[in-house]
Amino acid sequence: EMATKKAIGNEIIEIEKAHHKVEQILNQAKLESLRMKIEAKQQAAVMIIESEALIDVAESQAACMIADAEAEADGAEKLIEKRRFEVEWSRLDVLKKIAGKGRRFVTGEVGEAVLNDLIPETKF
Repeated sequence: EMATKKAIGNEIIEIEKAHHKVEQILNQAKLESLRMKIEAKQQAAVMIIESEALIDVAESQAACMIADAEAEADGAEKLIEKRRFEVEWSRLDVLKKIAGKGRRFVTGEVGEAVLNDLIPETKF
């Protein structure tokens, strides 16, 4: 009878130890699962932030490219106007030189060719 009680007591102790061991394993698994979830969320957050930063960089680069193109287009328009004035001043300078040397009579095809060479025809 004493041996039976002792055996029953040992069995209860072993069952409790087994339950305790199971609880430890479950708690460790829960902690590991929680750690993995937190790590995954952190990695996802970092990836989102990095992606948003890349988007911001791309948007900034695009805005810079647009600004450069607009500046270039604006500059090109101003250069056209500058060239137009330069051509006009050249034309006026030629006319001034012709007028300053007295009257010249040039007629026919030769006269037309000379005038065409002296006064460039511009198309704007």
